[in-house]
Amino acid sequence: MKVWILDPAAMTIYYEQPPYRPPTEACSLLVRVTRNCSWNRCEFCCMYPGQKLEIRPVEDVKNDIRSMKAHVDAIKEWAWANGYGDRVDQVARANGVPWLSGGEVKNVFIADSNSVIMKSEDLAEIIRFLYETFPSIERVTSYARAKTLVKKSMDDLRLLRDAGLTRLHVGLETGDAELLQIIQKGATPDEMIRGGKKALETGFELSEYIMPGLGGQEMWEQHARGTAHVLNEVNPHFIRLRTLAIRPGTPLDKLHRKGRFEPLDDVGVVREIRALLAGLEGCTGTVRSDHILNLLEEVSGRLPDALPAMLAVADRFLEMDPDERDLFVVARRLGMVRRLDDLDAPGVREEASAVLRRLRERYPGPLEGAIRELMSRFV
Repeated sequence: MKVWILDPAAMTIYYEQPPYRPPTEACSLLVRVTRNCSWNRCEFCCMYPGQKLEIRPVEDVKNDIRSMKAHVDAIKEWAWANGYGDRVDQVARANGVPWLSGGEVKNVFIADSNSVIMKSEDLAEIIRFLYETFPSIERVTSYARAKTLVKKSMDDLRLLRDAGLTRLHVGLETGDAELLQIIQKGATPDEMIRGGKKALETGFELSEYIMPGLGGQEMWEQHARGTAHVLNEVNPHFIRLRTLAIRPGTPLDKLHRKGRFEPLDDVGVVREIRALLAGLEGCTGTVRSDHILNLLEEVSGRLPDALPAMLAVADRFLEMDPDERDLFVVARRLGMVRRLDDLDAPGVREEASAVLRRLRERYPGPLEGAIRELMSRFV
């Protein structure tokens, strides 16, 4: 990444940035420690096509961090020199830097996928250097594969935690053994459980990502049941919903085109999510529906207290008149609404109705075909 500091003629700084990050890390400093994915075989994924894992040299990463510090210092210097000292955040965002909070770096995401596969001593050195460079850091996070966590020793994981790595994002996707094998996730339910428990035992915050819709019409019940079982065993801090969107060109898309995978429509996905939630027992973490791919953003809250309200939201959607459901689905997929009640906001219903009419003219078949096309653009 090449960064111009406010005046292109004044200063140019280079540092590498990753192509992806979790939605929750939108305002985090992104530090690219590895490139691509160590596994890269999941049937639904299109993030790193044909790319192999690359582990960057420690000194290269440190040089990036030094450049990031120079970037921050230049923004602050310009802001104070030009009368914007109390608005450093605004200056930073205008310069393509969303990761300054109150003029300081608070959150950091270590990229790319599964960066904890790096030699633990090297990753710990990088993390410690981050804190030395930016003493204001409060949180450092990374993606991690459950199988990598299983293979890492407890001493290695404690080393990373003691260095300041605070939260791990793990892609569970499903807890069903058959489905894990079909999608080539490269881990079993037992490994998902063991990896999650090791992360918790060594003091990490743990976010487990699950993929509603991944079982399709044939396997949705066992997908919900198996996923609930793994989550009950692990009890992560966060359960994050990421509804399946079939991206063109992925192996799963090819299966779909051959008629070997039949996706769920939105009603089916909500029914599956409800079954998953109803199967959670003893979980005390927080459910988050924090992605545009998810239809019902309101399915969110701290377990177990918020569970009845989340189930009620799912039930309300499932019990809606079919035409009203279609109207909400279209409005949600186009970003017009976030909650079921938003459909009655001024002008929303009329605008959504007009879009729905155009979609039905363009797609004379079932509405879900048009919806799947919309969703594929969000991946």
